[in-house]
Amino acid sequence: MALGYSLTTHYGGQGLLDSFSFFTGKDPSNGFVDYQSKEDALAKNLVSIGHDYNNVRLGVDSNTTYSTSDKGRPSVRLTSHDTFTHGLFIADIYHMPASTCGTWPAFWAFNNQDDGPRGGELEIIGGANTAQRNLFSAHTTEGCHAPDAGFTGEQGSTDCSPGRDNIGCNYASPTSDINSYGDAFNAEGGGVYALEWDSQDLKLWHFPRSAIPDDIVYGHVVGPDPSSWGPPAAVFGGSSCSPDKYFFNLSLVLNINFCGDYAGNIWGIADQCNLLAPTCEEFVANNPDSFQEAYWDINYIDVYQWGPLTNMTIPPLHSDSASLVASSTSSGALNPTGVTPTHTRTITLSTVQPTVTGSLMDPANINDYTLLGCFASDAGYPSFSQVASHPDMDSEACVGSCVGHKYAGVHGDTCYCADILNDARAVDNALCDVPCSSNEHEVCGGRVDSTERQGPLSLMLNSTLPANSSRIRHRDTPTNILLTVYGNMAHEPIPAAAPAMGGTPMNNYSTIQLPNTTVKTAITVTYTTICSTNPASLVEVEYSTTVTYEECGCTKSRPHHPVGTASLTTTTPASAAMTHVPMTTYAETCHACGAHGESTVTLTVPVAVVTKVTTSTEVHTVVPVISNATYTTRTFGTGALSTPSPKPTISPGNAMPVLSEAPARGVTATTLQTLGWGVAIWFGLFGFMLVL
Repeated sequence: MALGYSLTTHYGGQGLLDSFSFFTGKDPSNGFVDYQSKEDALAKNLVSIGHDYNNVRLGVDSNTTYSTSDKGRPSVRLTSHDTFTHGLFIADIYHMPASTCGTWPAFWAFNNQDDGPRGGELEIIGGANTAQRNLFSAHTTEGCHAPDAGFTGEQGSTDCSPGRDNIGCNYASPTSDINSYGDAFNAEGGGVYALEWDSQDLKLWHFPRSAIPDDIVYGHVVGPDPSSWGPPAAVFGGSSCSPDKYFFNLSLVLNINFCGDYAGNIWGIADQCNLLAPTCEEFVANNPDSFQEAYWDINYIDVYQWGPLTNMTIPPLHSDSASLVASSTSSGALNPTGVTPTHTRTITLSTVQPTVTGSLMDPANINDYTLLGCFASDAGYPSFSQVASHPDMDSEACVGSCVGHKYAGVHGDTCYCADILNDARAVDNALCDVPCSSNEHEVCGGRVDSTERQGPLSLMLNSTLPANSSRIRHRDTPTNILLTVYGNMAHEPIPAAAPAMGGTPMNNYSTIQLPNTTVKTAITVTYTTICSTNPASLVEVEYSTTVTYEECGCTKSRPHHPVGTASLTTTTPASAAMTHVPMTTYAETCHACGAHGESTVTLTVPVAVVTKVTTSTEVHTVVPVISNATYTTRTFGTGALSTPSPKPTISPGNAMPVLSEAPARGVTATTLQTLGWGVAIWFGLFGFMLVL
């Protein structure tokens, strides 16, 4: 029987939302984010399903202004119920969060059943702020190192263990892959990310929309064949990192974070986002419009497993889909070009096509420049300068005029150049719909207000440059125009290394109240006091007592996970307050026992030693450990003189020890001895008188 990859799990449309849980806890990466429940995300329109294409959109709140003292901007973090060890994972993504300051989106996997990094963590898509290159990362326990060959990406750190900064090992997408992340990824219409994971390696590829292999497009028919895809962009595993030892039981995750340990830490260091606001949190809180393009648009995520190829049925993507039954060898119309089926399987195909929207018709690449999409600016593009304006303007002419600059932006017959984007941000590509003056098949920007789109371009541009001028004019462009922007990605820097995101298992914990446990602990405190038999010296004595307190029964317990999640139970250890002996300070007279001959010294002793209030029946002993010597006064505690109160009601927040009285041996012994000798003398005299 033939062997190959067969589809075992399909995530798409409502099925995707039903197969993932919505994390609502505090972000473990310290992000300025408020993760929403499924119900709240649907109510706030952060999550939706496309009616025509069954695509899933996962976004953030882009309408509300917040304070930096708030929890953060509402967003979503989805984690798959299923866990995986090995498989071929193919994610077809039409849109990912744009390259916007403050954002930290990721498509990743981690062991949600154990404390990280045990079981591993893998970032398939990662980046932050204005990055334009994807960052593949892995985080493992000690001992795993990335291989030194077999990949096309640009390798960074090779030690996958946590290390000082918890960055693990990573690769940047190769410089030839100019559409791997953010704006360029979206302008291309997205693409496919693939992970092949077996006992030998974990290999990752990216394919832009225009270059997706046929055996992925028709994977349900012929089965994907990673051996035909060429070298991967990144490889983890090999002889220096056994996948079966370091990666297992991984759950898939999609989320959009803000700031935190990555986007916040590199703010103004790996980018120029600090030009927009002093801190990441301030920018994210105050600029909701900047995050209109911060969303995932997922066509599907498919999981294949290696094994014998058998006849199977693939359910349609949604109930409205027209379906057909076909054999992979019986219909030539279904066979992709260049693919020869090697087996026969009966499957059910859906006629649903990948999401296709937007109106950009410009070339994806012009020389070293890559199409980044349609851009807007609330401040009038302060970093862009007009360099040319003539009737023959199109994208190629504008890029040619901006050689030496990083960005080229065109609107109508006018070209602008810039070296930084400043507040210019990607918007919906469909908004750029103005045909180029010399090429009606290309798009040269757009207008913000639809009522203004009917007006002449000259009114919009308000340009004073003569036709055919290429002189750089340092002025801001109007705020009511949209630019079609290209960027020179040939020298895009490697993204800064990213920290692990999983940490301790981050399922929502439920709190279970268990009975409090009474605990008794023996404690000994050494303190300094005046010698009872020699008031001219100080001695150290030991005070022993038993502290009684109640240990909180609050327990965090992980809810049941559908795929065999291990339970996790933790209890809170006794705090220092629970095992602390209350001390008090007071002045006492002596015979020049002070360090400099003073006759009044300040002593710090246990409260129970100087009070007559008994709050427990425990037995305490005070044992002199040093005597007949003079010492400099030492302080073993602080606090004002106080009288112990009756035992309070114990709770985790106010738990205090219960102490009993223990008189100092020196004072008590002297008193008893004096009384004893007095009584003996009295009885002796009384007996003598009787005899007489």
